[in-house]
Amino acid sequence: MKAVMMTGAGSGIGAATALRLDRMGLRVFAGVHDAADGEILGRQTSSSVSTHQVDVTDRASIEAFVATVDAELGSDGLTAVVNIAGEGIAGPLELLPIDSLREQLEVNVIGQVSLTQLALPLVRRTGSGGRIVFVGSMGGLVSVQLAGAYHASKYAIEAIGDAWRQELAPDGIAVSIVEPGPIATPLWAKAVQTLDRLPANERYAARIDAFRESLRSASKNGISPDKVAEVIEHAVTADRPRSRYPVGVAARVIPPLRRLMPDHLFDKAARRVTAQ
Repeated sequence: MKAVMMTGAGSGIGAATALRLDRMGLRVFAGVHDAADGEILGRQTSSSVSTHQVDVTDRASIEAFVATVDAELGSDGLTAVVNIAGEGIAGPLELLPIDSLREQLEVNVIGQVSLTQLALPLVRRTGSGGRIVFVGSMGGLVSVQLAGAYHASKYAIEAIGDAWRQELAPDGIAVSIVEPGPIATPLWAKAVQTLDRLPANERYAARIDAFRESLRSASKNGISPDKVAEVIEHAVTADRPRSRYPVGVAARVIPPLRRLMPDHLFDKAARRVTAQ
């Protein structure tokens, strides 16, 4: 039985992916941040899915997760590592607490690299054909104001995915980056909370209010997490997985257009997102 280790399985894209991989008959080691989310997922899945509480910002927690998976696999290898855990921190860079920037990078970047480093020996145990999947974002290719920390983390995933794809190719391990557009996921509702915690500032007040509404719209009207889970399934199970998977119309259209547009024209268009 193919075995997949994943993070971020407690909600949104991660929960949808765990459910989908379970229906496909894969063994899933599902990392969740909150134990309560793990209990909910456990009630929705078969015995092939085990939930594990893990904090991707805590090296000891990641080590314990990998050690548990290693012990449960025995001599078997791990088919894929799927890095989904993430959060969105919003706000003008001028006002953003440095600790918030650090948290954004710890969750969305450092945690992904740390888990993948530790899990790679288990993937190599399967021989050629292993998979590493990173869930990035259209926001790793296009940036708008008031989300600089989030964009920085997703741009980093693009670079890390590219480098690791080249480094692991000789071992027959494929690396894929999934790049969704706006998704209906709790991540954006949590990003609104980071805006609400910022100190009052007249210079940015109108733009923050408008951006808050755009985030709320994304959390309600974005594409379904199931669409992203479908793409992740392909990256995990296809004979020839792609290196990149844009998901949704926006992800397929906007980044190519951005590359063709002069900065001043793109900036003008992007301001409409955060204009009163």
